[in-house]
Amino acid sequence: MRELTVYSRSGCHLCELLIEDLAPMCESAGVRLNILDVDGQQSWKDRYGLRVPVVCDGENEISAWPLDEGRVRRWLGARRPAG
Repeated sequence: MRELTVYSRSGCHLCELLIEDLAPMCESAGVRLNILDVDGQQSWKDRYGLRVPVVCDGENEISAWPLDEGRVRRWLGARRPAG
């Protein structure tokens, strides 16, 4: 299953808003949404610090706050499985 990761932080209202907008887009495209708390691993904390939320496809950043819906939709559409 395809996956996007949101690097987030507990209690971050911007993170909550971004996830609220992103989740239905991912669900309708059959993409798993993985939400990781940057404070859970030092390398994430070092990389993102206070710059959350960040949406990634592996190591590639797709969007940050505010959510770039156009870019996310292009990513979702470009990676639809053939069938």
